[in-house]
Amino acid sequence: MSRHSGTFDGVRLEYTAIVEGLRVRDVNGAGIGRSYTTSYLADEPSVDRPITFVFNGGPGVSSVWLHLGGIGPFLAAIPTALETGILPPYGLAPSTSSLLGSSDLVFIDPINTGYGRVDAGADTGPVDGVDGDADHVADVIRRWLERHGRLGARVFLLGESYGTIRAAVVATRLLGSDNAIAVEGVAMLGQVLNAQETTQRPGNVIGFVAAVPLLAVTASYHGLGGYTDLAVDELAEQAHDWSIGRYASAIMQGTALPEAELRSVAEELSRYTGLPVAALVRCRLRVNKEDFRRELLADRGLVLGLTDARYTVAAVPPGGSEPQFEAAGLRLDAAFVAAAQRHFTQNLGVPASKRYRLADNRTHERWNYQESAAVAEFGGSPLPSPFALFDYAAHLRAYLRAVPQARLFIGTGHYDTLTTVGSARNLLAQNDLPADRITSLTFPAGHMMYTDPRSAEMLGAGLRDFIAGPR
Repeated sequence: MSRHSGTFDGVRLEYTAIVEGLRVRDVNGAGIGRSYTTSYLADEPSVDRPITFVFNGGPGVSSVWLHLGGIGPFLAAIPTALETGILPPYGLAPSTSSLLGSSDLVFIDPINTGYGRVDAGADTGPVDGVDGDADHVADVIRRWLERHGRLGARVFLLGESYGTIRAAVVATRLLGSDNAIAVEGVAMLGQVLNAQETTQRPGNVIGFVAAVPLLAVTASYHGLGGYTDLAVDELAEQAHDWSIGRYASAIMQGTALPEAELRSVAEELSRYTGLPVAALVRCRLRVNKEDFRRELLADRGLVLGLTDARYTVAAVPPGGSEPQFEAAGLRLDAAFVAAAQRHFTQNLGVPASKRYRLADNRTHERWNYQESAAVAEFGGSPLPSPFALFDYAAHLRAYLRAVPQARLFIGTGHYDTLTTVGSARNLLAQNDLPADRITSLTFPAGHMMYTDPRSAEMLGAGLRDFIAGPR
């Protein structure tokens, strides 16, 4: 526990920071390991002061990206010039976009992330999947509220990437449990609830349609395509309208599309994507995002970033065998590692001997993405099925229908190749969600939009307004 003070959204605030562990047990009470929370609590909270529980995704990723990306009181200072290298020194500075002025904050590091660890010989199967993870995180939230005497407080959930699936499922878990907790709002950054629908597979044309706005703004950012004179929001909107009309109609026809029309649509798609018409004809208009990252700037010897297509890295030469690094992670990861170590040891008093783990890559390898609703739908078989729904958005629909005052926030980076603006628009278009209770914002940045200073300020302001609620 440590005491701090800072200015947030123009208000001077005294607050306490607490890093604490919680035992994780399976349904039979057997210990699995520990998870951790890092809390920032105003010293004199008002009765209705909200609490926002924050987590990232992965699966198997700690909360450090949101924690030190500006949502918490300190941030990892990232160079604003995207071409800047990765060598130290790395900065740690007070955050001007933090939510602490509007809400107490609790950052959750699930088991085996952050300071959390698995017990020797323990089986992590009970928490390595959609259902077990949601139960685990819901239990952390419930126990934190009980431990700190805050049951009945206004509760918000903020998740990023896989954490958006977690947020939707946890919201229904908390509401439907014997010790029910009603969540006032769910905020999702880089949402993946409808990844089943928007993943690019040969027979799934929706994924290719949803990607067009990303392709267009990325090509324009790098000076390619026919619309470099348009602002990013304007171009994304124009590309969206074209993609769900002319493009969707053509690509749905598959091999039945007449050659003349194929050529005509390819010419239009080339103006959006910056790719050669001949290449688009050969792939029959299906632009794979991974191929796009490698091909757009191939003549410059560069590959686009995965989480943020504004970043580039030198491509491995033809015939080369060295590893290919991811451009955005190459610029960001080392800075966040150093910032986490400095913040936890110097600011929060955690012993330097304890290592903070940003991610456990093996968790993703073990993950069971099938959730109970899909199992029940297809005869109750516990085995994965190719027919499973993976309808994570069903939890979002159920939560918003069950709590008429509940609200939803969706934030998406224009240059995010993983969780695209088109996917977010598809989620809203296909799920009959209450438009009057939804805030949807886009940012001129990537998956971790808060690493862009202008986007971080926009995000902080948007989330503070979201927490404040209708006026």
